[in-house]
Amino acid sequence: MKKLNFLFLLIPFLLLSCSKDSATAETPTPTPTYSVQGLWKTTSAVLNGIEKFGGTNTIKSELNYFNADGSYSTQSYTDSNFANLYAYSIGTYTFPTTSTVNISSNLYSPTGVFISFTSLSCEVQVLNSTQLQVKVLNYPAANDVYVKKFVR
Repeated sequence: MKKLNFLFLLIPFLLLSCSKDSATAETPTPTPTYSVQGLWKTTSAVLNGIEKFGGTNTIKSELNYFNADGSYSTQSYTDSNFANLYAYSIGTYTFPTTSTVNISSNLYSPTGVFISFTSLSCEVQVLNSTQLQVKVLNYPAANDVYVKKFVR
């Protein structure tokens, strides 16, 4: 159960935090039609068809920050008022294509103890002015499908 909770926390970090690839003037990095920059709140996290966010699940609220410099951070809470921190992550994100976001991040306990590192390539299913939805295949294990939704 603890592993699934950390997985839930890693996905936002991973989905939005990616290591930067070196880009040259000859190979510009494409940008999505809408900007991902800013604050996003998680509304759903479904692993293999089962909701892992809110309700009776451990994580009840989550904030995701996408910064203009490619840095990303997430805070996950066990209450709906963003008061009881469960874990947080810090990392980077890049868009190698308009439909892919790469995320790399470190996950930490509320006291700052390192838990794990993750690097993912996520399919951007929806990105508009108010909604973001990403899908990760084979995460956390082979044949798994993880879909996460966010709103501004």
